[in-house]
Amino acid sequence: MKKETQILALAIALICLLTATLVEAQVSSSKQPEEENPHLWKPHVESVAVFKNGLGFFIRQGEVGLRDGWCVAQQVPPAAFGTLAIYSLNEDHLVDIVGSGPGEIVDFDGKDAPKDTAYKRSRLEASKNLRVQLTYKHKSADRTAAGKLVSVGPEFIVLENQDNSFAVPVEGVSRIQILDLPVRLHVESEAEEAPKETTLGMAYLRKGITWIPEYTLKVLDETTAELMLRGTLVNEAEDLIHCDIHFVVGVPHFLHTDYMAPIAVGQVIRTIGAAVAPRQIATQIMSRAAITSNIAGADQFGGGGIYLEERSGEDDVDRIMGNLPRMGGAAATDYTVYTKKDITLRRGEKAIVTLFVKKIKYSHVYRWSPPESMEHFLVLHNNTDTAWTTGPCLAVSEGRPLSEDLLKYTPKGGKCEIPVAQAVNVAHDKSESEIDRKPKAHEPRRDRFLDLVTLQGKLKLRNFEKETANIIIVVSVQGKPISASDNGVVQADPTKLRLVERVGSVRWGIKLKKGATKTLTYKYERYVPSD
Repeated sequence: MKKETQILALAIALICLLTATLVEAQVSSSKQPEEENPHLWKPHVESVAVFKNGLGFFIRQGEVGLRDGWCVAQQVPPAAFGTLAIYSLNEDHLVDIVGSGPGEIVDFDGKDAPKDTAYKRSRLEASKNLRVQLTYKHKSADRTAAGKLVSVGPEFIVLENQDNSFAVPVEGVSRIQILDLPVRLHVESEAEEAPKETTLGMAYLRKGITWIPEYTLKVLDETTAELMLRGTLVNEAEDLIHCDIHFVVGVPHFLHTDYMAPIAVGQVIRTIGAAVAPRQIATQIMSRAAITSNIAGADQFGGGGIYLEERSGEDDVDRIMGNLPRMGGAAATDYTVYTKKDITLRRGEKAIVTLFVKKIKYSHVYRWSPPESMEHFLVLHNNTDTAWTTGPCLAVSEGRPLSEDLLKYTPKGGKCEIPVAQAVNVAHDKSESEIDRKPKAHEPRRDRFLDLVTLQGKLKLRNFEKETANIIIVVSVQGKPISASDNGVVQADPTKLRLVERVGSVRWGIKLKKGATKTLTYKYERYVPSD
């Protein structure tokens, strides 16, 4: 009895051990990655150059095996017309045909492909792990079967679909069609034999991705501030996994962005003229675009000679450009890029990315255009190594907000202004009076006369600020300006030359020391109807 109990216990232990082994094998098998066809090209997005107008320039790359120089791929992206290129990164290889259609079809009829069973078996073997549709004969009747081709044996092919698995005789197969992979590519080489494998790239421009810049200006001391640029990346295009993102400063104009590339909408053949590297492809595409600066640009001529002097420095282009394909030629001066590496952002997601934090110099300027009140501005000096794109800017000091306004496009070495508030600590007043009149100085027609009146204006200023105030004054006059004190610049409007319509302006750029008072005068003349 004891011996039988020991045998029973041993049997139970063996059964448990066998069960555990089978479960472990099943779990291990389920964890194994699904085998893929070596001739299926699945390129990964390596980098994207993102523009602010909703366009992105994508570069994809991926290795692939070739069957007699051929491989297949999924649907091409919705590329803009004239911007799609597929190329080999191997200098000795050339992508000479890109085909698109319902899926590659091979007829084993002796004309399209040989009828012999050995060739059929090799061609079916090359399609293993792809979804296919087979046409074959069974009992003298034509039949079709579709599914994933999981096995090719000496006599039968095994297809697998969601419902079941079934076998198709190799000898009876008359046609094979590759499903779900409408794109096929052919790579040729200078060598006699067709290449066995290669690395292919794809470059294209498409809609669906953009970035919005935002600035924060933090005042540090009397002359230094910290400028931070953040970009909100909005991705509605496609998944980006461990991808380099290039945030482009500059608004591109591509002529055909409302039209898709022909191959993306069902055309069958497109020939790529040469095997080129990604940088060359991008350069060709960009060179066809009218790259312009931001529409809202800061005035670089209105300083009146009172801004701080800028320190010079060498351009550090390589550090700014990163790995972005770079434009050459004159248009490149309007094209600046901020690069962030290894970003993962799936379709439908948004991300805020800090692009730079720079210490900059700033100064103050006061602008007065009577009869408006005088305004106080911060002047930001771009002594950094890159241009600043147009975007909203929040200025803060000691944790308190100073202003929020639009920072306009500012080139490297340029300046821009951010309004702060009305200048309550610089007192200002304007008055005008008539100082001379010449009655009936002009007779435009019979019995109608005009008097020539000379007027004098006075501007009074007093600085209650702690430092010297840099002040720019522009006074508009309803007549022809003739003189101004303190090196004021007078200018008449050349578009209004009729005597009764003449207008002009007087402009000063002055430095008013702390506690100082200043009076400016100007004269202008105008014609008025005689009484």
